[in-house]
Amino acid sequence: MIMMYALIFLLGITIGSFLNVVIYRLGSGRGLVGRSKCMACGKILKAHMLVPLFSFLATKGKCGYCKTKLSPQYPLVEFATGLLFLLVAHVHQLSLVSFDMHAWVFASIDMAIWSILVAIGVYDMKHKIIPDRLSLYFAVLAGLTLFLRFHWGLLSTPYIPFLNSVPSWIDLAAAPFIAIPFALLWFFSGGRAMGLGDAKLTWGMGWFLGFSFGVSATIFAFWIAFIPSVILLLLPKKHFTMKSEIPFGPFLILGTLLVYACGLDILSWSF
Repeated sequence: MIMMYALIFLLGITIGSFLNVVIYRLGSGRGLVGRSKCMACGKILKAHMLVPLFSFLATKGKCGYCKTKLSPQYPLVEFATGLLFLLVAHVHQLSLVSFDMHAWVFASIDMAIWSILVAIGVYDMKHKIIPDRLSLYFAVLAGLTLFLRFHWGLLSTPYIPFLNSVPSWIDLAAAPFIAIPFALLWFFSGGRAMGLGDAKLTWGMGWFLGFSFGVSATIFAFWIAFIPSVILLLLPKKHFTMKSEIPFGPFLILGTLLVYACGLDILSWSF
């Protein structure tokens, strides 16, 4: 069991390394194919400089050529993705001893979903925008999860402990139910109160979590976002203007993580 979790963590940090490439290259005009280069000196990085986590630690967070300090985003994204993969394995109770194909299928899809959500969250923090293609991939995988749950009726068994019944039609309607208010808020505020990308992100949340948990995740997102919003308002005026923005995507993802990891359902106040 320990070996399995170690391999899953290694898979996670490896995927996290690729996500860093996606985050930096998406929208830059560079494709995802091609050798990685130092962003400071432009030299092509060798294989031993690209080992997830370990290369960053070995070089003390500096480029192996020009010694330019590297962004802490690299190890943080890798480590976070590794932890999320472990969380997925725990939620789905993966085991090699009593192998269950259905559990591994759902876990594989969830790992892909959380990889996309990591990329969305970090990209939104950096650029204050959520790429449409990432939201589309998320929605497609979430819809696939919902379809498989309908088809296999697996939720009477503990594959996802906090979802204990076969999904109903209200779970299918959860995506537009949660997304439309965000889209209306974007429309009537002219994009000042909310970005349209947030509405697209919540569409995937609705299908991924279902109605009750999708609503709960959205409420958690607003609660979590309240604290930094207040801090921003209390900052001196030189640090805060009416044009100051707090990307909401990361908070939606944190709300999703709370529900996924803990099964918190605000609508029924159950744990």
